[in-house]
Amino acid sequence: MNADIWIGVAAGISTTLQMTAIGFIGGAILGIPLVFMRLSNIQVIRWGTRAFIELVRGIPMLVWLFLVFNGPTQFDPSLGRVFTSFNSAVIVLCVVSGVYMAEVYRGAVRAISKNQWEASDALGLRTVDKLRFVIGPQVGRVAIPSAANYAIGLVKDSSLISTIGVFEITYYATNLYGTLSSPVPFYVAGMYYLMITVPSAWLARTVDVRLRSKVAA
Repeated sequence: MNADIWIGVAAGISTTLQMTAIGFIGGAILGIPLVFMRLSNIQVIRWGTRAFIELVRGIPMLVWLFLVFNGPTQFDPSLGRVFTSFNSAVIVLCVVSGVYMAEVYRGAVRAISKNQWEASDALGLRTVDKLRFVIGPQVGRVAIPSAANYAIGLVKDSSLISTIGVFEITYYATNLYGTLSSPVPFYVAGMYYLMITVPSAWLARTVDVRLRSKVAA
């Protein structure tokens, strides 16, 4: 393979990593209030949050990208300065990640034994201390495998942001394909994605094993 192709596609690696990190971290943060609202004792909040989560999950990310990037400018063209391709990608990645992470957290919370909650209450721990020292570490350990799998999937899903003009791996591969009329740039892009996702999966498994040894089952 021509070295120029490898170099050309590699120009998008930093953006792919940056957008994945922003999307995952933003989603991990957004997922916290969402899971509290999803588990709320107030029915209206619980149902409203569930409806929001199902709405976001029910529409493909590609559609959300076009809605956010193109939608606002249909009402006011000047909004194009705000909803740039980069900003639109960040918004969509963070919101979509947020609803998925909320479900990851919810599953982890449900997996915690009822005895752990009761033992925390018996010790008279404050809610903050209960979450920090007892429930939180266990939720983190349980959530890591699912969160890691989602993060790896997000690396691949980030390729969709090329459709609205974000210069990441797939964007450069597509441009080179148009210039060379050869599928080689996409093979190179695939190799770069593997170089990112395989070590990430190994790291996630390593962290999971270490946490399992520290947190009581």
